[in-house]
Amino acid sequence: MGIKYYTHFIAQPDGAAEHSEYRGIVELLGRFDARHSDRDIARVLARSFDLEESAIQILQWQRLH
Repeated sequence: MGIKYYTHFIAQPDGAAEHSEYRGIVELLGRFDARHSDRDIARVLARSFDLEESAIQILQWQRLH
C-alpha cells in the first residue's frame, strides 16, 4: 500500500521555452521524509514523466494524513 503526498511542481525540460505546472496527490510505494531532499523527490517525479531530474522544480511537498 502506498503513501499519499500532496505535491506542487514545475516541469520544464532543458531548452524548453515554456513549462508545465502540476498540483495534486501522488501515491508512492516508498516513504519520503526529512531524510530525503527535494532532489530525491524530483528524481522520482522525473522518471514518471520521462524527464531529466533537472527539469523538475519542487514548489511544495507534504505527506497527507
